[in-house]
Amino acid sequence: MGSDGLATIVGAVCTLLGVAVGALGALAAARVQLRGAIAQADAVLAQADTTYRAALDQAHAAQRAAHEQWRREVRRDAYAAFVTALDEVTEWVARPELLDDGPDGGSVRLSAASRAVTAAFAVLELEGPVALTDLARTARQRCLAVGEQARRLAPRATAMRLLSTAAGAATADPADSQSSSALARSAHQALTLLREAAFRHDTGQVGRTAYDAAHQRAAETLEACGLFTAEQRRALLSDPSWEAALRTGSEHATALTRFDEARSGFVSAAHELLDAGTLRLTAGS
Repeated sequence: MGSDGLATIVGAVCTLLGVAVGALGALAAARVQLRGAIAQADAVLAQADTTYRAALDQAHAAQRAAHEQWRREVRRDAYAAFVTALDEVTEWVARPELLDDGPDGGSVRLSAASRAVTAAFAVLELEGPVALTDLARTARQRCLAVGEQARRLAPRATAMRLLSTAAGAATADPADSQSSSALARSAHQALTLLREAAFRHDTGQVGRTAYDAAHQRAAETLEACGLFTAEQRRALLSDPSWEAALRTGSEHATALTRFDEARSGFVSAAHELLDAGTLRLTAGS
């Protein structure tokens, strides 16, 4: 082989070596670029994942806040309905003299108000929380108890109100003994005499016959008066000394106080719970 052929072969080999080295360099550069692209893609994906998770957390937080606000409003409405029902009962039990005034009088309205308390408590019992439900249960029990006491007082209290109003009314003709006010004054006087007879009988000053006569006169006068129902007349005649009535009235006053304390305790606890919920919502917004 001549020198020219050898030179040609050497040149070709060098050229091939150059091409191979260039190809290896290009491959290495491509790998470096690929690694950079992958790293950049990973960074973009990580940023996208972080953004997605932050948006998801924010959406969940907003959903929880909205749900908590909704529950707070539902509970607030339940608390308000319960307190309103309690106050409706209070209006009637505080004045038992208005409860026995006719078939559609306060007793019917007190019954309706008591049912409203029970219905409002049922809603509150579902909404909770347990601590507040226990306070509401106490308030409801005391509410119903004072209502029953007011009903026991109602016949006598209503009769005395009617008697006092009629006896104090002006009479067109003072000589008319059959006017409503004259009859009411006669009834009032007969009850006073019966009370005196009961006292004298209890202390041994008069016998049973004198007491029975006074009782009979009072019964006839009350019936002639025409102001009272049979139950109201029985209430006026059954306790002429007023001892039982005064005792029941004292018990009723105590029950009213305990009822008011239970209502106040419930309202205070409800305020605290609602205020705490507001603070949580404000802190989370």
